[in-house]
Amino acid sequence: MIKRNRLLNTSRVMREIWINKHISRVQIAKNLGLDKSTISSIATKLLEDGIIREHAEGEAGPQGGRKPVYLTLNRSYACVLGIEFRPESYTAVAVDLQGELLYSKFELTRLSGANFKEVFFDVTSRMRSELARIDSPLLGIGVGVSGVVDPQKRVIRYSIPLQIEGEFDFRRQISEGYDLPLFLENDANACAWGELAFHRVKNLQDFIFLLVEFRNVKDRQHFHEKTAVGIGIVINGRVHYGHRYSAGEFRSTFCTLQSKGQFSLTEEEAYRIEEDPEVLHRFIRELAKNAAMMINTFNLSHVFLGGDIERYKKEVHAVLTEEIERNWPYPDAVRCKIRFSSLGDKSVAYGAAGMVLHRLFADVGIGESVERFHPGGPTGVELINQTSLVGG
Repeated sequence: MIKRNRLLNTSRVMREIWINKHISRVQIAKNLGLDKSTISSIATKLLEDGIIREHAEGEAGPQGGRKPVYLTLNRSYACVLGIEFRPESYTAVAVDLQGELLYSKFELTRLSGANFKEVFFDVTSRMRSELARIDSPLLGIGVGVSGVVDPQKRVIRYSIPLQIEGEFDFRRQISEGYDLPLFLENDANACAWGELAFHRVKNLQDFIFLLVEFRNVKDRQHFHEKTAVGIGIVINGRVHYGHRYSAGEFRSTFCTLQSKGQFSLTEEEAYRIEEDPEVLHRFIRELAKNAAMMINTFNLSHVFLGGDIERYKKEVHAVLTEEIERNWPYPDAVRCKIRFSSLGDKSVAYGAAGMVLHRLFADVGIGESVERFHPGGPTGVELINQTSLVGG
């Protein structure tokens, strides 16, 4: 019991450092309601292990003396990897414990449910060899894919782009036996996790992430639409999944019985969306009308947009602002901030990496978070200490 309490307190201390980026021992004790001696003991062990560092910052007190000493995570201690798998390509990024980009890669490939396992092991094996040169041990990998995903069971229930019509059991086929924790998530939800992780100081609570991608589709036999839109929904600081994990699966309210895809555009219009300004404008307007209804209905504080739509920031911002105001019936202004991820085609991969960090530093304690998604595996604190287990 004593060991368990120590483990949970250690995870809570690490989370405070992660959330605040730098914080004093005194402030940690105040925030957590723990004795200063307990915090000092935990901090000493984390410093000895090289997981955190300390530095003096700011001005000395009115009576003189030493500057305040702050604790911060050791950025170079370890990293996490995020990968987005698409039918025609993949994008990967590695970030340090504070979310700074260390490595990125894009490569064309052919991916479907039929070869998912083969492609995954090939891609991650090559990337881990490349990451070994960075000399920053790898803690875990987050994977983002389009489709309905059960992240707890790590199952892709179905995915139209990946031609998965029945369940793909990622846990049994890939995770079991793998020497690192693997996290699986819907691509838009991964982006939402990323915002929670990388904007943690801002205490985001209620927002949506609109992931808008224009796929490089050359084979029309298997794909009915070039545009792909998914929505990550966050309520009270938690990603909302719905009772069957399909929350955020999107189809425009303007679709008709003749519409094949997510929007009222015809198939031919969708394929020339980036070549025809008039079609692009109609697409942005239809997207904004749908988003405005959600934003006002749920009284959201933020809407984030990421993916290929970032190429058209100016028009998207203007149209979405207009539609939000048009949809609102009251005289007071809508206070919803519109933000772009600024990562373009790296949005999902970066979000997947942030998802790993967020779960390692979860509210319930690092140990309980990892145990929940990886029963019987090492706790988060143990995982971070076991650098020999990860590496290249």
